[in-house]
Amino acid sequence: MKKIITYGSFDLFHEGHYNLLKRAKALGDKLIVGVTTEQFDIYRGKMNVVDSLMRRLDNVRNSGLADEIIVEDHDGQKIEDIQKHGIDIIVFGSDWTGKADYLNEYCQVVYFERTRDVSSTILRHERLGIVRLGIVGTGRIAERFMHESTFVSGVEVISVYNPRFESAKAFGDLHLLKQDSGEYEKFLENIDAVYIASPHETHYDYTRRTLIVGKHVLCEKPMVLTELEARELYTIASDNKVVLMEAVKTAYAPGFVNLLAIARGGRIGTIYDIEAAFTKLTPYKANTREYDPVVGGSFTELASYSLLPIVKLLGHEYKELEFESFYAPNGCDIYTRAHFRYDNAIATAKTGIGVKVKEACLSQELVVTF
Repeated sequence: MKKIITYGSFDLFHEGHYNLLKRAKALGDKLIVGVTTEQFDIYRGKMNVVDSLMRRLDNVRNSGLADEIIVEDHDGQKIEDIQKHGIDIIVFGSDWTGKADYLNEYCQVVYFERTRDVSSTILRHERLGIVRLGIVGTGRIAERFMHESTFVSGVEVISVYNPRFESAKAFGDLHLLKQDSGEYEKFLENIDAVYIASPHETHYDYTRRTLIVGKHVLCEKPMVLTELEARELYTIASDNKVVLMEAVKTAYAPGFVNLLAIARGGRIGTIYDIEAAFTKLTPYKANTREYDPVVGGSFTELASYSLLPIVKLLGHEYKELEFESFYAPNGCDIYTRAHFRYDNAIATAKTGIGVKVKEACLSQELVVTF
């Protein structure tokens, strides 16, 4: 008996999926289909899968082509499954061409052309729409964002803004964007949302101007430099029914989310103390962003990360707050420790630039009782 196996998310099951399974089944006597879990899809960079795992399993089953269905949930499973099931041929779509050749050591690898003009991505876009995104800023963070945005379905970066038009044009040409602009009002015309990656002191103004015209905003940290600015921006966002978010990606990292779930669930006991630290060894240069005494410094630069687990687990209703800092020659804080006291817990947030704490770069310690 010749055994065939193939894998996929099979989201929004369509003609292309059916054709792939049909051609794969024709290669042998038994077809095994692996359907990915939501967690594994996120790990692989597929952020916008619509159908639940159960629905995707049912869709594959209802095709009538799969003799056996399994769930794929981790790297390396393909080799394990090939050996476990005695697979003769593994089938991939053409977008995998060359990427799975390493499996030829275990069985025959076959690539099939995708069905033209149909894909889960296209269907997802038709159902959910595409968010047209513009980027403010053309520095190293914007460059990283462009790369990572390619892994997110339903979002298309189409425009870039920099008050120095030559920088916007160079960035737009490099990334083949549809628009580049040195005029902010013109930049806002044909987009739905803005990602702000400009210098810290400009965040408030760009965010405010964007929200007022009804566009969503994702702003790099720190989004603002004062409480009054934050309250004003969230009021404008609420009034205009748009999304305003600070770009602290740790808050959405699966590992961090799981950590919070374990802590909140009581499995480790009652939390009495949290310590969170974020430092980086940035050499001292008085004219750099990190060492700017007004809009830089370790706490302004990094506190979003070290405060995150404290606020998530203990809330923001603390009773006392004390700061201790060390400063660079120009008055910029290079190390700050913020100590919080709650009714039944304490917490410490540490930040440093040009400084490294004893723990790892981002560490979290929970003191608990059982």
